[in-house]
Amino acid sequence: MFDNTNKILRVAAYCRVSTEEESQESSYVLQVENYVEFIKKHENWEFVDVYADRGISGTSTAHRKRFLEMIEDCKAGKIDLIITKSISRFARNTLDCIHYVRLLKALKPPVGVYFEMNGYNTLDSMSETMLTLLSTVAQGESEQKSEALKWSYRRRFKKGIPVNNMWAVMGYGYDEEGNTIIIEEEAVFIRFMFEAYLQGKSTKEIAAALTAQGVPTPTGLAVWNPGTIAGMLHNEKYCGEMRMQKTVTLDMFTENHRVIKNRGHAAQYIIRDYHPAIVTRECFLKVQERFRNGGNRSHPAKERPEKIKYKPIRKGALAGFVPIPASVELIDIEHLKKICKI
Repeated sequence: MFDNTNKILRVAAYCRVSTEEESQESSYVLQVENYVEFIKKHENWEFVDVYADRGISGTSTAHRKRFLEMIEDCKAGKIDLIITKSISRFARNTLDCIHYVRLLKALKPPVGVYFEMNGYNTLDSMSETMLTLLSTVAQGESEQKSEALKWSYRRRFKKGIPVNNMWAVMGYGYDEEGNTIIIEEEAVFIRFMFEAYLQGKSTKEIAAALTAQGVPTPTGLAVWNPGTIAGMLHNEKYCGEMRMQKTVTLDMFTENHRVIKNRGHAAQYIIRDYHPAIVTRECFLKVQERFRNGGNRSHPAKERPEKIKYKPIRKGALAGFVPIPASVELIDIEHLKKICKI
């Protein structure tokens, strides 16, 4: 399994748990302790570090900070061997798994990855065939779990049970019993946004006003931007409505799990009067109507004066006269002279 010579191997471990739940937190701590003990009990192994990511999905390496740090340390020649629990903990994406294993094997000296559950070392002969087979199985398991989770959410939505994330929405919070409540200290600024926009203010002007008043943004920043204001003015939650599946992830293995707006990709579910409204539904719909009409200008566009075409009468008793509509308040005398050739 390992090189039994007296060569000192610099060994690191990688572990990951997929959520921040309390049970997973204990699993994370236990994994770290086990790897430290496992590495230190080998006489010809030199402990490097335990690289651990918490609360990170395994279907992409894009957000696994410690994983990427470990790869960089391997490139820097600091590690000879990586110990990990299984391929599904290392990478559930076949392409990612093969990519990183090949990258590590190509280093000089090569770095091996040992998967405990499979008893498999990537530096062994026949490693490429076994790696492809095992990582494909791991990816298949991830796809099944992802589809099962999507199915579960769809069932919840159809029954009118949303994923309630009101804690992340400015103006809302929860009481001791877990019920959604309005936080008036924040709601006053939400109402200001809607009222100001209906009075003709632009999102830029509203953002500037909130910044000047020292109101922190939902993420705690000191400066508001028009995009944040527009997003909040479009948020149906403020009129007591809950819309589910507004966004979708088309491919669980795309870079960063890219989420896109649901433009007919999947069914959306709407529950009205799900929680207390900060603004009326009528107010919310009027704001949406103004957006549709291009109403994000600082002031309504001024009406252009109607261009009057003066035509002198050429025949009859009134020949030479120019009819002027009664609605015209200001007459362009010079223009009249020109067309009448005076």
